[in-house]
Amino acid sequence: MPIRLFYAVAADETVKAAAASTAARLRRASVDYRWVDPRDMHLTLRFLGETAEDRLPQVERVLREAAAKTAPFEVSYGAIGAFDSLDDPRVVWIGVDAGFEPLAAAAELLGRDEPRPFSPHLTLGRRRRDVRSPEFAALLRAEPSLGLRRRVERLSLYASKPAPFGHAYEILLEAELTGA
Repeated sequence: MPIRLFYAVAADETVKAAAASTAARLRRASVDYRWVDPRDMHLTLRFLGETAEDRLPQVERVLREAAAKTAPFEVSYGAIGAFDSLDDPRVVWIGVDAGFEPLAAAAELLGRDEPRPFSPHLTLGRRRRDVRSPEFAALLRAEPSLGLRRRVERLSLYASKPAPFGHAYEILLEAELTGA
């Protein structure tokens, strides 16, 4: 049976708490979003999708090899952003102000091959219905930057499993960054 997998950098408890506070303020708006459980917050490096279980050893090996070539680095979590835009926010997220280059390099080592540009972010919520709210857009623009600088010391392999609220995530493997 296939497993839905992705490589990511897990958010630490400080980042999760700050992002949860941001999401709680945004939830006060009367918009229909599915908000991410703070325990599941992460920066996706590469989405693998449905993967046969017998490929799991190969997937784990790729993670370990990428971690062995990557030195620990810092990431700074910054301001609110959105796909498609702040005026039409289909997905609301917290962006990365610093640490983009090592994140992108790790994603490349993990075999990232998506056509879209790499855009590391912590997803806060996804819109359920296509309804624009100028008030919500103003609330997003007024939200202060997180301004949290955190050290990244490991890469993670996640499994995503269907749940009544969307998907539940489980870290299957963490690999310490040991590169020079």
